[in-house]
Amino acid sequence: MVDVEWALSQLGQIFHSEDHLKLALGAELAQMYGNERVRLEWNPEPGVRVDIGVRRGDVTIPIELKYKTKQATVKDAVFEETFQLKTQGAHDRAHYRFLRDINRVEQIVANQGRYGYAVLLTNDSNYWTSPAGQALYDEFRIHEGREFGEGELNWREQRDWMSKSGEEAPINLVGQYVAEWTDYEYREDISVSSNSEFQSLVLRVDTQVAVNE
Repeated sequence: MVDVEWALSQLGQIFHSEDHLKLALGAELAQMYGNERVRLEWNPEPGVRVDIGVRRGDVTIPIELKYKTKQATVKDAVFEETFQLKTQGAHDRAHYRFLRDINRVEQIVANQGRYGYAVLLTNDSNYWTSPAGQALYDEFRIHEGREFGEGELNWREQRDWMSKSGEEAPINLVGQYVAEWTDYEYREDISVSSNSEFQSLVLRVDTQVAVNE
């Protein structure tokens, strides 16, 4: 088994960007399973790209990543570095795209694999906190304890921007999932000025039944 949760817990960093996270997680997985068995930007088939692929036995395990940030100033004493995280917002699109990642992994697993993962790391509590009211993306929510999957998930209402960005279609998931968030711990010599709590969600996608890892 590829232990993505353990690899993520070993990083201890705050990342500049999603690409930074991908490089760091890829390097950690390479230490765990061998550099020759880890591929960034893996192409399981023409026109399909996955953030990380880890070769195990005769199959490659797909891993899709999302890194969503809220405004913060990060100071890393080891690197004598200070950098800013921006508020990305657009929670409707972000939730939709994360579930679309799950759907993509499901398709890859069904075609040629045993299991895969969808991973989200964030310091934006909107993702893990239960909603106070309704939103367009209610069916795509992934807050703590949320159960979703096994069927069609759709927008509550359609908007023009959805078709313009190619995000109007419902998402059909085969597996069933439960969102169980985990505290993401970073090094003590890193300080974060605001929105300092980071949480991670690691969902395992299986060929038989998709469950939370």
